[in-house]
Amino acid sequence: MKKLTIALFTALTSLSSFAVEVYFPSERIDSFACTISKSIKEAYPDKSRRQLRKGILKLLREEIDPWVDAYPIPAGISFPKYLERITGLPGFPMDRSEYYLQNAFILYGNPKLELKVPSENYFASYIHLARKRHVAYLNGEEPRFQLRDEADLFEQITNHLPNVADYAFPYQDEQGRAIQQEGDLKHPYQLAIGKPTHKKYDEFVYESQRYNHFVSPLFVWLLEQDDYSITPEKLFEKALEIYGDPIVALGVIPWIFSGDALTVSRGTSSVVSYKMERIVEGNDIPGYQYHLWGYITQGMIGNRIRVGALALIYEKLYQKDIPDWKVDVLALKIGKNIRSNIKRPERCN
Repeated sequence: MKKLTIALFTALTSLSSFAVEVYFPSERIDSFACTISKSIKEAYPDKSRRQLRKGILKLLREEIDPWVDAYPIPAGISFPKYLERITGLPGFPMDRSEYYLQNAFILYGNPKLELKVPSENYFASYIHLARKRHVAYLNGEEPRFQLRDEADLFEQITNHLPNVADYAFPYQDEQGRAIQQEGDLKHPYQLAIGKPTHKKYDEFVYESQRYNHFVSPLFVWLLEQDDYSITPEKLFEKALEIYGDPIVALGVIPWIFSGDALTVSRGTSSVVSYKMERIVEGNDIPGYQYHLWGYITQGMIGNRIRVGALALIYEKLYQKDIPDWKVDVLALKIGKNIRSNIKRPERCN
């Protein structure tokens, strides 16, 4: 039955009448997956695939799940622990914590978030700066801008660092009013990320800023690169060089791209996603990079069928966002191959 389900899913996600080109051929998928899986086996020679998965999901539930609800991303029903043990699923169709799977990857290889070389919290500064400027733009206080085209962007980020000192993310003006888009709007754009009234909001901010600090070295390196010049292979190699652990590298990368795609306005403020080479025909570059790296981790952890079905239903059939869906299929295949290679390393000989 399981084999039949997998076969049907593969057929559904492979057939498409939409001519959207993917710039990542099969042989490159295999090679990239082998590069990653070999790195993991070298770093964790005594860990089985099951042990890696169990350890990562344990961290997701115990260390990350307690604070994620302060950022109410639409997800689904969260299962209690006993039901998760029975089903193997933290929720359906997804638990909100699963959007933070990359954080569990980071914690698995670096529980204390220790950097080999000290860094300022550049990524947090960038996000706060971008959101603050976008609010100003929406309120007519500054003209439309494109951060990635501004030559002094790193200087702006550096000068803005005091605003996010001590893992803070201030969102109010001097009178204590929320800095946000003005007008009688149901959902105004706000400087704050998440829901400040939530009981876990302060913890959410603090923890998010810790991860932002941790990923800052790779973020700064990406800022220095030319547009469309970095391959996924090169990015993984650089992340591995900086953080010294492949599981950590696979967590850091999607955290950066999720920030670049989800916590700032893609229209004015996304930057580092445009440093990556194009992987699919289309214009939503930040979305594609966020999906690529996030879905690789989902595929690695064994969520390919469930997450792939959601992508098929929501992105292909409902949204008709074919480029996004094709990136999802690509990423899940890479993740599946990594997962298979960890169990059977001889596949990469």
